[in-house]
Amino acid sequence: MSVNDTDVNHVIGTIEDAANDLYDELLTTGYSLLLSDVIKVFVINTKKYAGWSGELQHCPKSDQSCDKPLLVVDNNTVLGVDDWLIVEPVIRAHCDLVQARRMEGAQNLGVQPAGMSSSEARQLYDEAVRVMQKEAFQFQPFSIEIPDDDPRYPNTSPWLWHL
Repeated sequence: MSVNDTDVNHVIGTIEDAANDLYDELLTTGYSLLLSDVIKVFVINTKKYAGWSGELQHCPKSDQSCDKPLLVVDNNTVLGVDDWLIVEPVIRAHCDLVQARRMEGAQNLGVQPAGMSSSEARQLYDEAVRVMQKEAFQFQPFSIEIPDDDPRYPNTSPWLWHL
């Protein structure tokens, strides 16, 4: 994820581009969402993904040697293919939730609801978010070395118990 198109072979495009594609697809299947709704869903869920993946980490302004500035997620943010594969199910589930809520609201106006209920859509969205949390989590590998003379960890066999 970035604010510029760094590697055109591995990007989906900007959030706005991807939202346009999804909007066109949803529009042909009977969804009542507006393009602005789809863009808003993209930004909300991409921010969640970026937060869990560590993309929003930034250096303090006082540190001039910092090479990782604050990432601002908006409709011009470029999504990589790897980012898109993780956030797409969440974005689709969120669009389903918004649509289900609209259908239930329109029911008061006499419209016959179609599709899933908002409670079903909410369960699917919550599950998609939980999966995204797990898939987005990234941590650099590390190792821990314990000196042989550390008194907190005596050099004994791990299967021996001390009473």
